[in-house]
Amino acid sequence: METNDISTCERLVMKVIWDSPEHLALQEVMDRVNEENGKQWKPQTVSTFLARLVRKGFLTVYRKGRYSYYVPAVTKDAFWRATMQENARFFNKGDMGAMACCLCEDMLSEEDIKRLKQKIDELN
Repeated sequence: METNDISTCERLVMKVIWDSPEHLALQEVMDRVNEENGKQWKPQTVSTFLARLVRKGFLTVYRKGRYSYYVPAVTKDAFWRATMQENARFFNKGDMGAMACCLCEDMLSEEDIKRLKQKIDELN
C-alpha cells in the first residue's frame, strides 16, 4: 500500500470513515468531514474523493436501496503503520529505531515516554 497515493483531502474522508462504527453514505461522510474539519464541501466534491479512494483500493462500496455505502478496505492501523514505514524509508533508510529516537528527542511528552517505555518492556 502506498500511503502517499492519497491526498490530504482524501485522508480527511478516510478518517471520518475509519472513526465511524457504521458504514456511511455520501451525505453522512460530507456532514462529518465538514463538521470535524471546518469545511464546506459540496456532495460532488466528497463524491469525487470517495470515488478516487475506491479506485485506489482504500474503500469498497455497496448499494442498499438508493444509497451507496462506503467501507474501509484498509484499516486505520494498517495505514498508520504503512505511513510510518514509508517515512522511515524516506528519512532514515528504513531504520525505524532512528525514527523512534527522533520522536523521543523533542516530540514526546513525559507521559508519552512513560507509555513508550511500558510498551518496550512488554516486547522484551
